[in-house]
This record gives sequence, structure tokens and C-alpha cells, in this order.
Amino acid sequence: MPLLEREPQLGTLLQYADEARASTGRLVLVSGEAGVGKSSLVEELQRRLPDATWAWGACDGLFTPRPLAPLHDIAREIGGSLLDTVRGVATRDEIFDAVLQCASAIEGLTVLVIEDVQWADEATLDLLRFLGRRVAKLPVLLLATFRDDALAPNDPLRLALGELAGQRYTRRIDVPPLTKAAVRRLAEGTAYSPDRLYELTGGNPFFVVEVVSDPGTEVPPSARDAVLARAARLSGAARAALDLASLDSWRVDPGLVARAGRVELETFDELITAGLLTADVSTLRFRHELARRAIESEVPPHRRVAGHQDLLRALIDEGCDDDARLAYHAEASGEADLVRRFAPVAARGAAELGAYREAVAQYERALRHAPVDERALADLYDAYADVLAYVDSWPQAVAARERAVAIWHDLGDARREGYDHRKLTSVYWRLCRGPESVAAIRTAIELLEPLGDDPELALAYSIEAYDLWPSDPDAAAAMLQKAQAMAGRVGDPVVLSDVLNNVAAGELMLRRDWTRTMHEALRLALEAGAEAQAGRAYANAYTFYGMQYRFAEGERFYRDGIAYCDERDIPTFGTCLRGHRAVALMDMGRWDDAVAIAEGVLATEASPVNLLTSQITLGLVLARRAAEGAFDVLDAGVSAADDLDETEWVAATRLARAEAHWLAGDEDAAVADLAVVRSRVSAFDYHEDARLSVWEQRLLGQASPSSPAPGPWATSLAGEHIAAAVHWDRLGCPYDAAMSLYDTGDDESLRRAIAGFEAIGAQAAARRTRQKMRELGHRAVPSGARASTRQHPLGLTRRESEVLGLVCDGLTNDEIAERLVLSPRTVDHHVSAVLGKLGVGSRGAAAAQARRLGLVPAQA
Repeated sequence: MPLLEREPQLGTLLQYADEARASTGRLVLVSGEAGVGKSSLVEELQRRLPDATWAWGACDGLFTPRPLAPLHDIAREIGGSLLDTVRGVATRDEIFDAVLQCASAIEGLTVLVIEDVQWADEATLDLLRFLGRRVAKLPVLLLATFRDDALAPNDPLRLALGELAGQRYTRRIDVPPLTKAAVRRLAEGTAYSPDRLYELTGGNPFFVVEVVSDPGTEVPPSARDAVLARAARLSGAARAALDLASLDSWRVDPGLVARAGRVELETFDELITAGLLTADVSTLRFRHELARRAIESEVPPHRRVAGHQDLLRALIDEGCDDDARLAYHAEASGEADLVRRFAPVAARGAAELGAYREAVAQYERALRHAPVDERALADLYDAYADVLAYVDSWPQAVAARERAVAIWHDLGDARREGYDHRKLTSVYWRLCRGPESVAAIRTAIELLEPLGDDPELALAYSIEAYDLWPSDPDAAAAMLQKAQAMAGRVGDPVVLSDVLNNVAAGELMLRRDWTRTMHEALRLALEAGAEAQAGRAYANAYTFYGMQYRFAEGERFYRDGIAYCDERDIPTFGTCLRGHRAVALMDMGRWDDAVAIAEGVLATEASPVNLLTSQITLGLVLARRAAEGAFDVLDAGVSAADDLDETEWVAATRLARAEAHWLAGDEDAAVADLAVVRSRVSAFDYHEDARLSVWEQRLLGQASPSSPAPGPWATSLAGEHIAAAVHWDRLGCPYDAAMSLYDTGDDESLRRAIAGFEAIGAQAAARRTRQKMRELGHRAVPSGARASTRQHPLGLTRRESEVLGLVCDGLTNDEIAERLVLSPRTVDHHVSAVLGKLGVGSRGAAAAQARRLGLVPAQA
């Protein structure tokens, strides 16, 4: 694990080391709680001071510490006369003098380390006092680490610290826990939520590492053992109080525990002294949640149930209004009636605050103790399915919603059954169960229409309109108008937002301005505090801007939408935004960034429909780079899209796979995918139709578009490939621009296409272009990347290396273009590629990284 957030402490220690080299020695007291990384800090210092002489010792945590135990360790490392003295029959004063003489005799800087001084015997503390007074005139850095979280007021170390702190050459460095940002970095690539990991560990590096190293156990054995070792030293009364407190919360209410367990308040002093509890303003707390869990895991079952019962009665007696806490103790006590009383209230409260994962947990608790009343049970399943939708947990949501549908049907409640069929539509869609989704919305309309105006019916109409577009556009438009009118009559802004979102989608299909309608849908949702509707509006707005290559206009919706969804823990729409972000970055030629996002999405448990954009992105980039694994990703996407059975996604996934087949040289397979898409698209699928038509023209020599193509596709289909390349270039899409140049067939354009492909790492497309040049009889076909390029430590091409050198010289892109006789746009692509390969985000950072790696000469 990397050492994070310790540079300030390391910088200070290095400064003290420099002072010690000048015979102005230092005694440095390094403090921090157990597991905070004191030893790791000192070990990193040793790596940065390889020329110093180092010797380490540690105090033993035995009941009766061994006298001068750390000095024995140090003597064994140094050897010589010091080892003889320590092993002999010398007096304490003689031993102390021998340490001083040994340190004086060593050439250069000497660093002596004594760890875990909180367990030091009196003799070792005296040695520290002795050396602290005399180290000032020696090239010695004496480091003493200790835990400052378990010192009683009369602890010998506390007294020694008071004396040492007053000495002129003593310094103290405190090592704090990690911040949330550092824990977030350590959580990358694990199954843990960074916030939850921080909550569990309090930022303690030892516990963080133990958790991420052993994800299969709630409390890692090593962390558990560390906590239990302390608890084993407690008196019987203190351990009983600690056990009871561990059953409640990491925050400990002494009064509550005292009442529930008939515990004397003085008992808590022992727990504080042992470092198992700490003061927290007006109450106490476990130092870490993991510590509480470790203690809880040792409570025997019979005492556990009794303890929860005692705590529950005490909480009820004092009028506790924390329903989550009460539900927890009720379930642990086996009190089913009280679980049914408290858990649903706790779940609703969590959902109202946007704590959807907590709401899910509370509804699951309530359903484990399901009510006998069928209506109440159906209400629970409905509420449970609602919150599952926020956290992208669709398999569980479909089971809950189907169970509710069955109950409402048996009860003869057509309205509630209709509501659930309408909601099932979205659930089936997210699971790529297209035909079931269509059937559910039609059932919802059949059930709700006889009942008159209803918010859910308005939503159902707007969803059905979307399904009608390909087959009956007039009926679809009429149904959207009906939905919008009904939403206005019922006067529900949340429903109106959802309906307007669907209206905006219709306007996009009709090639009208959709932005005003979508912006209104977002405004209504934000003003109403409708988080699902706002998340959906952000996601669809960004998607629509991306479909039209209006990247700059869409940026605000991505930035604000991600912040909105992440802050409210709404991964369903946050994942959707990230997937479409990956597509946009791919279109803009920022492939490393696109791949990073796509791989992050595919590593989650998102719904199948939310994975499609990332599967398309990752598969295409791999194929264009001639990398392995493209078809594994794309085949999965095609299969899911076929199950969804929507033209938009069938076309998107199969067009991506057709390109991958073409890049791999399998034109028959590519044409087969194009044929499937052609059998599906209609005049209203004009984006898909345009992309398909260009590929048909490219592979078959002719296209049969169903409708006029927009933008650069129309230019390509008219045979104006160079103009199309210019258009793509202006839109900021380098790969598409190079593909348009590929379509020309003339020598200069094909060479420019190769340069464009290589600038963004599209080796497979560059290879196809060289093949085309040879087939057309062009001479002096440009060769591929040279061996020197392939052997470059970061994979930079010769041209990229040239550009990097000029960036380091401070030239702008325009100046680089003039120097190398390139277009500014080409230089832009080269610079983007260089930044990606260096893993930096700015030109200044690229220059600094290049100098650190020795890729360019260092500045004089």
C-alpha cells in the first residue's frame, strides 16, 4: 500500500536529519494512535536516508517489560563493544555511556529508533532522558515512537514526556489518521465504498489495510486480535461494560450502558485508560468501528440477546426517537413486533434524507419479519423496490415488484396493480428484458385507463409513446400530447418532469430543438426535490448533447449531474452519466480517459442496460488499438442489446462490432452485423441510420439510407469525404475525421489518415489504411511504428517525442505546428496522446514528468 499524506512529517524529519548531520542532534517523539503508521513513516525515512547508519529497537508489550529490551535490539544490530557491554555485567550507567560512545564513534549520521515506547520499562525511559540531554552535540537522530491513545494520567511515559518536552533539542511529530481523500485512494479497485471504509476505520491506516487485504471478513483477524489483546487486560466489570457497549454503537452513551447493564460510571475510566474508548465531546466512543465489531464478535450468543434486550428496554424507557437504532436492537432481541414497528419508519426516514442504501437495509429488515396483513406487505415490497431503483439493484427490484403485483392482483386493487406494472416497465428495461417491458406498460394502461386521470397513467402514456415511434409516429405524437395534458391536469411537477423528459426524446427523434423541454424537465425536478427525475434529466440531457456532438454544451450537465448523483448516492443515473461520458471521450480521441471510465463502470454491479455504453466504448478502443479482448466485450453488449430489443441499442452494439470485425479483416462478419441493423432502422432512427449508411458505403460500395443523414454523415454519403473530415475535425472527433480521409482513396488523404490514426493510437485502422494504399497501388506506403517506438518506455512515437520536447521548451501548440509543419489540430492530438501516455493532465505536469523520467534533458 502507498504511504499517503505523510509528506509534511517526512519533510520535517528530513530537516531534523540535516541538522543532526551538522552535529546538532535531535530526539524526536513520534506519536499517534495504534495503527496510524508511525513505523511506516520511519521506514519511509530510512528509505530516503540510505547513507545513514540505522539501528532499531522495540519495547515488548509484555505484562512485565524486559528492562532495556529495545537497547538489546540496537546492540545486536550495531555489534562491537556495545553488544559486549549490554550482554555483560555492566551497570546501567556504564551501558548508557557505552551507547553514547558508540554513537559518537560512527562516521556520518546515526539514526537510532526505539518503537512502542508506551510499553517501555523505567530503564528504557531513563535511557531516553539520558540521550535526550546529550544528543545535541552528536550527529545522531533519535526517534521514539509511541501510542498516545492509552496513557493514564500517572503513566511513567507521560511523566517522561513532560520532562523531555522541556529540553531544547527534543521535537515532537504527531501522525494523524488519514483523511477521507486518502482512504478513497486506498479503496480504489476494491469492493468497499470509500465513505463506508472511512466510517469503519476512522482513517486508521492499519485497519484500512487490514480491511482491503481481507475483504471476505467483516473484521479482519489481525485487526480483531489487536483489539482483543487490549480487552483481555480489563477487569471483569470493565469487560462486561465494554461488551454491552459494543452491542449498541461505536458512540457510547455511558448513562445508557450504565442503566442497561447496571454498570458504575467509574468503570468507563478503565476503558478510556486502556485506549478502547475515547472521549468525544459530551460522550464516549470506540476508537474505531472495527474495534467495536471485534469486541462484539466475542460476546457469547446468550449474553448477546440479553444485552440487546436490556439496551432496547432502556432506550424505549428514555424515549429514544432513533428508529434505526431501535429496529436494530429489536431484531437482535428477537422482538418481531417491534421490528415491524420501527424498521419501516427508519427506512422511510433514510429514504427521505437520500440515504437509499440504508433505506434498503431497513426494508430488508422489515421484510425478514413480514407483516401478516397482505396490504401492508405489498406496501413494504413497493417501498423496497422504489429505493432499490436508486441504487441500481435491479434483480432485487424486479423480484420485489413482481411480488407486490401478485399481492395487489389477489386483493383486486387495479390501481395499485397498474402502478406496479408501470414501474415494472423500467425495471425490465434496465435488465434488458425488452418484450416484458413493453407488455408491462400496456398492462398498466389497460388497468389505469378506466380509472380516469392519474399521474401514473400520464407516465405510462409517455413511455408507450416512445415504443410507438418506429411503427406509428402519428400515434406516438398524439399519445405524448395526451400524456403532457394529463400531467398538467393532475398538477404534479414530478410527473410533469418525467413526461417532459420523454417529450424531449420525441423532439430529438423528430429533429426538433429538444433542449428547452429537457431544461424545463430538469428545472421542475430540481425545484421539487425529485432526485430520480433530476438524475434522469441530467443523464438524458448529457446523452442527447453527446449524440449531436455538442460536447461543450453538454459539459455542464455532466459535471453538475455527476456531482448531484454522487452526493445523493444515486448510482443508477450516475453510472448512466459515466457510461455516456466514456462514449464522448472516445469520440473526442481521449481514449485512455474513456477506457478508465468504461472499465470502472464495468467493474460495478450496474444494470445490464447501464453497461452497454461502456461495453461499446471499451470494445471499440481495444479493436482500434489492435488489442486483445475487444470481441469478449462487444459480444456481451450485442447479446444484452438483443435481449433489450430496442433498435437504438441493437444498432449501437452491432455497428461497434461490425467496425471491430472490419478492423480485424473479417468483412463478411462486419457485413452480417450491418444487415441486422438495416433490418431494424426506420426514418426516426436517423442517427443509427446515418452511421449504418456510411459503413454500408464503405464496405458495400453503396448505401440505402432510410432518411436524410445529418451533419458530416450527409457529406460523406455525398462523396465529399475531405469536407466530412473537416466537419468531424471541427466537431472535435479525430478518429471519425481520419476515417473520412480513409474513404477518399487519394494518396495525400490516406497519408493524413494514417497520421491521424497514429496520433491517437488507432493502430488497427492505420494498418487497414496502409493495406488500402497497397491495394490501390500507391508508392512509398508509410511504415508502421518503428521498433524504437515500440521500445519507448511509455510507448511514445517519434513524432510524440518531438512534440514532448517542444512542450518542455515552452512552445504553444501553434508554435509547435509551425515548427514541425503540421496543422494545429494534429498537434492538439499529439499533445493529448502525450498527456495520456504520461498519465498527467497538463502541459506543465507533462514537462515535469518528462524531466523526472529522463525523457528530455533536465533544466540547467
